[in-house]
Amino acid sequence: MATNRTVSDVDEPLSRLAPSATPLSRATKVSERIASALVEDIIRDRMAPGDRLPNEQAMAERFQVGRNSVREALRMLEIHGMIKLKLGPRGGPQIAAVDPREVGRTLSLYLGLRGAKIEELVQTRLFLEPKVARMAAENMSDEDELRLREALRAEEASKADDSAYIDAANEFHYVLATMTGNRVLDLVATALKDLYTSRIVNDGIAREAAGPGICNEHKVIGEAILAGQPDRAEALMRSHMDFYVERVRSVAPGFLDSRIAWG
Repeated sequence: MATNRTVSDVDEPLSRLAPSATPLSRATKVSERIASALVEDIIRDRMAPGDRLPNEQAMAERFQVGRNSVREALRMLEIHGMIKLKLGPRGGPQIAAVDPREVGRTLSLYLGLRGAKIEELVQTRLFLEPKVARMAAENMSDEDELRLREALRAEEASKADDSAYIDAANEFHYVLATMTGNRVLDLVATALKDLYTSRIVNDGIAREAAGPGICNEHKVIGEAILAGQPDRAEALMRSHMDFYVERVRSVAPGFLDSRIAWG
C-alpha cells in the first residue's frame, strides 16, 4: 500500500522555476507552468498512486499565485489522468494510477482533427508490432517469461467467451510491449493498440475479425519469443498482422477507410 507522502510546501516560487522545465519563450499560461512544476515534483519525489499533493492554499503560497490558477493547473493534470481530486476532509489532489492506454484517447482527438483514417493507424501498427515481437524475444527476463506464459494460457482458456477472448488477445500484445524494455515503444504500441481495439469493438466486429485462428497465431509467436528466436518472432508477427488486416477487410469492408473519431 502506498504511503501518503506529501511534497514539500517550501519550494521555489513560480517566478524562479527552471527555464528548462517551464520555457518562457512563449506566453505560457501561469496554470500550465504550475502543472509543469507539479509534474516535476511527482517525478523527482517518485510519488506513487495514492500519495497526496499539497492543498490549494499551500500551492498558491508556494507559487505566489491565486487559487484559481492552482485549480486550473490541477484540472489539467486530472484531465490527463495524472491525479484524482478527492472531496471531503481527507480529500484534495492525489496521484492517480496512470494507464498508458489512456494516451490512445488523447491521441484520437489529434488524429481525428487531422482527418487520419483507421487504415493509417493499422499501417503504423504493421510497422511497430513486428519490432515489438523481436525486442520482446531479445530482452525477455524471467518475470517476462512468466507473464507471457500466463497471457497465452489465459487466451486459450477464454475462447468460449467473446468479450474475455478479445481482452486476452489484447493482453498478449500489451505484455509483448512491456517486454521490449523500451518505455517509449511500450507506451506508443500500447496506445495505438488500445485506440484500434476501441474502434473495432465499437463497430461490433472484433470477434469476427479475430477469427478462429488468432489464438493459435499468438501461441506460435509466443513460442518463438520464449525460445529466444527474434528473427522468427518478428517474421511471424508480420505475417500475423498482414493476415489479420485482410480478415478485417473481408468481414468489414469500408471499416479501414473510416476516419478516426475522438473518444
